Amino acid sequence: MRRIGKRLPRGGFKRNAAAAFGLLLLPALAQAAPRVIPVRDARAVYRVSQPGRPEQTWAVRFDAADGLVRATSLSGTPMPMTVLLDLHDGRAQLVLTQMHALVNVPGVAGAMARVMAMQGAHFTPLGPATIAGMRCTRYLVLRRNASGTACLTPDGFALAAAGGDTHGHVSVEALSLRLAPQPASDFAPPAGYSQVTLPPSMLAGLLGQ
Repeated sequence: MRRIGKRLPRGGFKRNAAAAFGLLLLPALAQAAPRVIPVRDARAVYRVSQPGRPEQTWAVRFDAADGLVRATSLSGTPMPMTVLLDLHDGRAQLVLTQMHALVNVPGVAGAMARVMAMQGAHFTPLGPATIAGMRCTRYLVLRRNASGTACLTPDGFALAAAGGDTHGHVSVEALSLRLAPQPASDFAPPAGYSQVTLPPSMLAGLLGQ
């Protein structure tokens, strides 16, 4: 295994790109009958916005049966990249095609566990809405040291989510969502890629942070 630089510190990646995808999942975990992952396969395009940073768009696929997410950057990142996320164990990998590299991102499992626990979260329904041509229910989400809003479909998809805490504010909105089976092979890491560990500054630069 080839390594470049030192390992990422705890809390680096999870407060940036991974936090945005965690924000998509957070609302669905705290309903009366919580759903950890969407119950149907789908593909979507999301816009991610953070104050003072370039707006990003990502093509996101969901594998409901295995709890897998594949997110590929479309714009706003310095380099094309794909994030592979396992919702069951919090494992995240960053696929850098131009570098022919696969980066294991530590620290995400702990972040996902805290999201799934949803300790102290309170959801208040705000009424129906239509986003990306689909109906969802808007909620006010209050939690200790954090607050936000979300719009959820009955089958566990967040069409919009926005929230802030001591680390900053992130908003995510679906531009499109299409329910359809997704090939399981698309969620596997590519063969033949070198596994590397990037220093925090390099990873932040790749992510446009």
